[in-house]
Amino acid sequence: MAFQNLEVVHVVAMDQNRCIGKGNDLPWHISADLQHFKAITQGGVVVMGRKTLESMGRALPKRVNWVITRDQNWQFAGTKVAHSIEDALTQAVADVKASEKPDTIFIIGGGEIFSQTMPIADRLELTHVELDVQGDAHYPHIPNEFKKVAAEQHIDDKTGIAFEFATYQK
Repeated sequence: MAFQNLEVVHVVAMDQNRCIGKGNDLPWHISADLQHFKAITQGGVVVMGRKTLESMGRALPKRVNWVITRDQNWQFAGTKVAHSIEDALTQAVADVKASEKPDTIFIIGGGEIFSQTMPIADRLELTHVELDVQGDAHYPHIPNEFKKVAAEQHIDDKTGIAFEFATYQK
């Protein structure tokens, strides 16, 4: 456990070139991936950047939502605000301990937040989407210390897009 005895977990979907976003939105819609994300994070504490929260348009229900922004005056209903990653993680510890998932903190985006927290991440819950999107937000390279420990192949019923749920462990 990398941060104050908590497991730090990245939860993200990315294409073949590690694209995670385009125009502050997801570049695909895969219902099973959204359900997978919900199953992993619901009842827990999520940490994200401001743009990620704004792209969703609302705080995620049944989760404590921590949002990182440099804007000292920024507020958003249903969220807690921090002004650095370290500040968010430190303040979120009490929320994590009181949550339904008291050993885990979930990092859910965006690209800059993923890059900055990769050194303390313990597990990656990645959805590999078999697309090549020209996006503007990317997931960082996965360090060699992470090993894939589980994988499930799927094809989206509505779009025909192939994807894989994969778990990587440090």
